[in-house]
Amino acid sequence: MADWATPDDVNAALGGTATDTEFLTACTDAANAYAFRRRLEAGYVDDELITPGPDVTMGVVMYAVSLYRERGSVDSYASFDAFASGVMPSSTYGQVNRLLGVPRGQVDAPPTGDELARIRVRRQHARWFA
Repeated sequence: MADWATPDDVNAALGGTATDTEFLTACTDAANAYAFRRRLEAGYVDDELITPGPDVTMGVVMYAVSLYRERGSVDSYASFDAFASGVMPSSTYGQVNRLLGVPRGQVDAPPTGDELARIRVRRQHARWFA
């Protein structure tokens, strides 16, 4: 399993307020595994012990923070701050994927061999009629 972010990194991102270190470690492990799997599915070949870069580490930390904050909530993390919105910003998951360098599911899926052949034929035909 990848070890690109540590529970200390995630706790620092939480402002040093994490009290359940066992759950914090579980969230960090899950975020590391998610990042490694998504990058592998996207075609990256990464070392499990050496982070590909600070952007990937930040993506792992952001995802682990969101997992930690979502504990016990139905659909997003709960907030008891008088000025907080009470929901996770909608762009966070997209930002995590951008930092990890992975495409969005079903939207940025790479074309298959047959689809790629059709695209090439269309481009070639477009040049003929241009």
